[in-house]
Amino acid sequence: MGTQNEVFMDTKVFTGIVDGIRGAASDCVLSDRALNSLDAWEGTDAGAAIIDLIKEVYKSSALYRTEASEALPSALNTLRDGMIAVDEELSNSLTVEKVSGGGRIEQKR
Repeated sequence: MGTQNEVFMDTKVFTGIVDGIRGAASDCVLSDRALNSLDAWEGTDAGAAIIDLIKEVYKSSALYRTEASEALPSALNTLRDGMIAVDEELSNSLTVEKVSGGGRIEQKR
């Protein structure tokens, strides 16, 4: 049983989760139907404000989709790769002692 300062990660499962995030986020596309019927809002101050808001929502949704499907998975994979590299460095720096027939043999991994 680990302590709160230990991290255990199955990198294949982690990679699968990240790929799932990438796929789900890239599939999350807001329909542009509302943009095609903006002329119904024209001619009033409130309509002009609503048109601007709708356009801003579409811009924001495209940015969110890009960030969630590209930037976030890339950052998570970088995190994974960094943890693997740290784990490898730590394991290579360990000295393993084997007890054989009453004597100790020290081995550097």
